[in-house]
Amino acid sequence: MVLLLTSMLAGVDPARSQEVSGETSEAGQAVAAPPQATVQDVAAEPHKERFRDRFFDAQDGHLDFSSILANGGFIPVPIIITEPAVGGGGGVAAAFLSSAPDNPRQITRRVLAAFKTGNGSSGVGYLQSGYAMDGRLSYRFGVGRGKVTLDSYPGFAPEGIEYTSRYDYGLVGSALWRFGDDRVSFGPLFDFRKLRSTVNVQGLPDAFAGEFGQDMQTGALGLGIHFDSRDNPLTPTQGMNLLAEAKFNRDAFGSDRDYEEYDASAYVFGEASQRLRYGVKFEADAIRGDFPIYYAPAVNLRGVPAARYQGMNTYASEAEVIWRRSERWAFLAFAGVGVAEAGSSRIYKDSDALYTGGVGFRYRIARQFGLDAGVDVAYGSDGVVFYLQFGHAWSFGMD
Repeated sequence: MVLLLTSMLAGVDPARSQEVSGETSEAGQAVAAPPQATVQDVAAEPHKERFRDRFFDAQDGHLDFSSILANGGFIPVPIIITEPAVGGGGGVAAAFLSSAPDNPRQITRRVLAAFKTGNGSSGVGYLQSGYAMDGRLSYRFGVGRGKVTLDSYPGFAPEGIEYTSRYDYGLVGSALWRFGDDRVSFGPLFDFRKLRSTVNVQGLPDAFAGEFGQDMQTGALGLGIHFDSRDNPLTPTQGMNLLAEAKFNRDAFGSDRDYEEYDASAYVFGEASQRLRYGVKFEADAIRGDFPIYYAPAVNLRGVPAARYQGMNTYASEAEVIWRRSERWAFLAFAGVGVAEAGSSRIYKDSDALYTGGVGFRYRIARQFGLDAGVDVAYGSDGVVFYLQFGHAWSFGMD
């Protein structure tokens, strides 16, 4: 058996090998066979990686992008926009991920994306988040430009009024210093934009129509305090992410309007068993002052169209249960509830309680990074909505 295995690995015909090893001289004395490669010699030869090997995991042979990411490559992410608020659409993104060698939780994300939707919205942007100063500083910033067409639903027009915002630029970000055991961070926030919003509907109330048809610049500085004990920032399975933020738009910061934005969020993750996990989120957003009406916060839930239910105060809570069938595949179910309160605004009105629910699946697309991707199907008051997920569905709101 050893002779057969050695011959096969060495590329020698087994019959010929056996014949050679049994050769004798005319005198009947055995002649030493030519030296053969041993199993150890062959195993010591380095394996030459093929191009396709970069896309498959050496551990289980499944499709996986860990090797590409670890070597400075990127995951090409198709953007399939199923959001009914913008009429669907598509685009493409290149997602670069890297982690600190001594701390896998510290993942740097770089995403370059472009999109176009069915209602004419389009844009390009770049987002980056990561760590600096030996992990003591966590940062996040994004820059982009484009135009976005959405419907606003003021109290006098329950069927919606379409408006378009053209952004010359938008620049947002944060820089949070990490304290103690690195779970608590605190620091400044910034948000600067220049845009022009237009609406093509005649006979609107002055309080509403006056918000459109003019160039506007906003500039905000603020503060944020975060707590993060998640085991993985991309697809968490355990821990918490708590955030409280306040941003102040003022003339001194280059803003044409004086107003304030307040956000508080809590995301909790845990494991009920080896295969069963859960997650819960709660988000509360508020706006005060002379704010542009289209910047009023909106209920953020899977199954609720973007910007459909706005007010001076919004609340949203969602829970999900995930069953991990294997190391690669997982299935989930989720349900949520939200509400928008008009407050003192004369534009919007209070919404009823909004209930949503749905199911989805995930595939671990980069095992070494703990990154999942998949699809969610959600149902809400406005019908069925599909979502293509890259990372956790709540990733945009979390650190």
